Amino acid sequence: MRILLSAAEASSDAHGAKLLEALKAESPGLQAFGIGGPKLREAGLETIVDARELLSMGLTEVVGRLPRILAALDAVSAEAKARKPDLAIVLDYPEFHMKLASRLRRLGIPVVYYIPPKLWVWRAGRLKRLNALFEKLLCILPFEEGFYAARGAQASYVGNPLLDELPLGLSRAQAREGLSLGGSDLVLALLPGSRPAELKRHIDVMLDGATRAAARLRSEGKLRARDPLRVLIPIPETSNVPRIRAQIESWVLQASGGEPGFILDVRVFEGNAALCLAAADAALVKSGTATLEAGLMLCPHAVVYKPSAITGWAFRNVVRYKGPVGLVNLVAGGGPGTRPPYLVNEIVMKSVTARNLEEELVSLLGDESRRRRIVEGLGALRERVLSGASGESPSTRAAREALAALRRYRGRAAAPPPP
Repeated sequence: MRILLSAAEASSDAHGAKLLEALKAESPGLQAFGIGGPKLREAGLETIVDARELLSMGLTEVVGRLPRILAALDAVSAEAKARKPDLAIVLDYPEFHMKLASRLRRLGIPVVYYIPPKLWVWRAGRLKRLNALFEKLLCILPFEEGFYAARGAQASYVGNPLLDELPLGLSRAQAREGLSLGGSDLVLALLPGSRPAELKRHIDVMLDGATRAAARLRSEGKLRARDPLRVLIPIPETSNVPRIRAQIESWVLQASGGEPGFILDVRVFEGNAALCLAAADAALVKSGTATLEAGLMLCPHAVVYKPSAITGWAFRNVVRYKGPVGLVNLVAGGGPGTRPPYLVNEIVMKSVTARNLEEELVSLLGDESRRRRIVEGLGALRERVLSGASGESPSTRAAREALAALRRYRGRAAAPPPP
């Protein structure tokens, strides 16, 4: 069997790798080609397009990378036409994968969507097109199956792929030992996103907020006079880690004036997000999959999202979505109808300022009782996600559902025409 597998997001590279491993276990001899990053290549994907070429999110980012996006669509479509895969599976990245699915269906290739688009946020009106393009939607959030099924889609909740990837049994002490951190250190994790535009908008303001918060905590006696605030910044492997590391080091050099003893001790990691979250007392996490990762690792955090001016205008004036943007709040509240107060605070749009991040961090890092309440809520959230997995690997369930969708497609194709 030959499949086309497309995972064009930094966060979905690991999900795609686990899925490919499960597909091979279910169908020995299976061959796969398509779009992916280093983890998918390691799992055996023949990479036609490197996922790092496609990193984008908002409207302005898509426009800036449009030539690469169109070239990738052409390259993958041409390979699909030449190789005629039995099935295509796409992960996340709806703007790209809706276009790719349209091309693949014209070639007679059935397509399954794993990690389907969040249409309750952006464009619920696109459900008709989604239903026409995809044989099956494989959902990873507990409320999604009901949302899509109520609107006529073939959808199944397969569990969240993070359950296959995260070291849920890792203790804070173990994580700190692995990162050479002391038990009494005050530790903050910053997850600013993986795309260049995301990093540009989030990393400086996050570091500014952390610096201001550290000064406040030190003046209040909650950070010892000679101890810095330990700041851990894990960067996905699909990003340009050396460039991002240099950017952060430049910020630290400028902020500290080159003097030793700066109030922040900033450490940048390639990967290791789960380890950093397990070690941290609190985190600032850019909206996206990483917020659920923080939740499942029981790390108190705030959701941060600062879009470009154009994307922000569209979000306010076209989308007009009023619910939470953080996956933790969506899952904890049962879906897009969730209303405040949220389990974790959300600092979004124009509210993303160093001053507001300072206030949130002083509270998260300085108020132990608040951290305990959040951890209790995150524990309940983890149990909800685990119970939905029914004890089986989400990647295995996704692989079986995808192959079952292919069998149904073939059954319809082989059925005799009605009289």
